[in-house]
Amino acid sequence: MYTGPYCRYRPARAGRGRRGVVLILAIFAVVLLAVLAVGITAAVRVELLASRTSLDRTQALFLAEAGMNLARAILLYDDRTADTLLDDWGPRAKRPLDLPHKLGDGFYRVRVHDACGRINVNEADYEMLLRITGDPAAAASINDWRDRGEDVTPGGAESPDYAALHQPYLPRNAPFQSPGELLLVRAVTPEMYFGSEERVGLADVVTVDSESPNTDPNGQVRVGLNEFRNWNEPAFQEFVNGRLGSLFLMYGPQAIFDGLSTLSEIGESGYTSLAQLRTVAGLDWGTIAQLVDYVSVEPGSETRGKVNFNTAPAAVIAGLPGGSYEIAHAIMARREEQPFGSVGEIVQLLVDLNDGESVFEQMIDHITTRSSSFLVESMGWTDTGRTHRTLTALLRRRGENVLVIRQAEQDWPLPPLDEEAWLVRTR
Repeated sequence: MYTGPYCRYRPARAGRGRRGVVLILAIFAVVLLAVLAVGITAAVRVELLASRTSLDRTQALFLAEAGMNLARAILLYDDRTADTLLDDWGPRAKRPLDLPHKLGDGFYRVRVHDACGRINVNEADYEMLLRITGDPAAAASINDWRDRGEDVTPGGAESPDYAALHQPYLPRNAPFQSPGELLLVRAVTPEMYFGSEERVGLADVVTVDSESPNTDPNGQVRVGLNEFRNWNEPAFQEFVNGRLGSLFLMYGPQAIFDGLSTLSEIGESGYTSLAQLRTVAGLDWGTIAQLVDYVSVEPGSETRGKVNFNTAPAAVIAGLPGGSYEIAHAIMARREEQPFGSVGEIVQLLVDLNDGESVFEQMIDHITTRSSSFLVESMGWTDTGRTHRTLTALLRRRGENVLVIRQAEQDWPLPPLDEEAWLVRTR
């Protein structure tokens, strides 16, 4: 067969080659489009997941806010004659807040702690810090951290000690802003802060802010013992007799004024402690137990740093001046039967204990049965369960309002309620 340059067969072969190139290009284009489609699909999926996560986070935050508002409402309408663990906000309420509450497409849980059920680390003196830390160096360093750089506690730490660290920083030299700040203090170890099987941690014992009402059972501001300097004023006599006259069986309020005069004679500048009521001639323990709920050595309608014996765990009560675990267990056994309705009921219990008068004198200025400050944790999450949002806040109850003093957001969930572990911590 002829195969010269003018053979018709050769152009046919060239056409088939061009068709092969086109086929390869088409396949390449299809593969490229497939890769682009997969990439776009993946990007769209990521965007959808991001949008869904953002939506879940927003919904979880609104659910957490709903829980926080519920806590505020319960605290606002709570019976304020005494604050106890049996109240609607407490862990022993008939329907605890720390259980999942369904709302719309999600849930929320709320946990409320009485800030007055803890020791205020900004108000505690060195001796109290030593009792709760068990370490002189830690107690001294905590004391120095919150001062203004003026007084140096022996064994404590000041700015040069922190500046010499591998990663230096300065102490605040001001009140603590959060309990976690204790971990920055020299000699405060993680074990001391978080606790161990042998010892309750500072995280469960202290707070940085606590206020309680300085009012009597009727909601009126307590009578200041040092106001008795105005005893000669008829209006003041009428006022005090109207408020306190019914508390005395054999002696009138004049006895307290006479006691103030006695303190002045021995060189003391008036009443500085309710324990000084023991110096008033004629006031027996029964009268003092009634009187402590109506008088005060502090001015104003609120007082700071007192501990609510209806809500405080054993470690807190034992950490107070004159306290011990024996006293703490006696307090807790009594409140298990019936929460304390007044400070006077606690006084009556204390004086019946061994060395009760000494315990009264050391402890009386740290005791309350009512609270104004509460620590609230509220967690929200959607039905998917992929996202949690937790709000933490310090709430303060003032008159007809519950104020949010501080609030922060967190991404991690609240741990589940462990009733048995909670009972162990409080006992």
